[in-house]
Amino acid sequence: MTENPLVTVIVVSYNHSKYIKENLDSIKNQIYDNIQLIVGDDASKDNSVEVFQQWLQENNYPAMTNFHRKNTGLATMLNECVTLAEGKYIKIIAADDFLHPESIAKCVHKLENLSEDFAMVFTDFYAIDDSGISVDFPLNYKNKHYFNQDGSLKSDQLVKYNCIIAPSVLIKKQAIVATGEYDSALLLEDHHRWLMINEKYKISFIDEKLAYYRVIPTSITGTRHDKMIEEDLYLRMKYDKSGINANQIFDYISSRYRKNKKIPDLIKNEYLKYPYRIKKLSFSLKYLHPYIYYLLLKIYRS
Repeated sequence: MTENPLVTVIVVSYNHSKYIKENLDSIKNQIYDNIQLIVGDDASKDNSVEVFQQWLQENNYPAMTNFHRKNTGLATMLNECVTLAEGKYIKIIAADDFLHPESIAKCVHKLENLSEDFAMVFTDFYAIDDSGISVDFPLNYKNKHYFNQDGSLKSDQLVKYNCIIAPSVLIKKQAIVATGEYDSALLLEDHHRWLMINEKYKISFIDEKLAYYRVIPTSITGTRHDKMIEEDLYLRMKYDKSGINANQIFDYISSRYRKNKKIPDLIKNEYLKYPYRIKKLSFSLKYLHPYIYYLLLKIYRS
């Protein structure tokens, strides 16, 4: 156990200029002082870069910078910043979120006192709006079904439902390296990371509100929203080891198929490999017209 291991904090921004100061102030105000700060901006259209630079200069706070001139997407930004990380632990936080002063100290203490089987910890959080006022949020950690008796996350929880809020997380760098780069093809890059880590390591939980998560109404396009739903189903198929999602996946695909709606290739291709697929449905996806499948489905369910 290292008494005061280096923690790399990676702050990433895309049009978050109005929140950056609050975020960086919360890092400066951590009671934990062995921090490497990396700040990245993915070609924001606002003045995020200038706000970063001004804060670093005014506070005389050392940091590595990764400012893109061309937008590449979050996954690419994260992969670049991780290669710059020197800490034993890594915290990744969007610039519109911020931390409780004891966040890093308590997360480090937790991981340092757990077995080597654990590579990640997350905490409870405050949900806030654009002005920093508390708002309701559907995720509630009083649901003990998420956890084992020792407070660790159940191994199948993330396959059923992603109950982890990104700014609350601290991860061992070696676990990020061992599970590979962020996938630039995915919008749900954080859920994917948790699932990859969950396959190799244990994840622990601290039942304290140690992060502030900004819930901002967004104008997510229909296309982006649909892709997030597709990716969620894809990930929950890909990492399903017990068939826990089999009925939900079947209902989603068969409903679209009967209505002659396009089934995204991401979903279709993964379902054809899914160990808990219904053979009639997978055969139909390959070879049959939806109407013929509908007749088979009636026979299957009768």
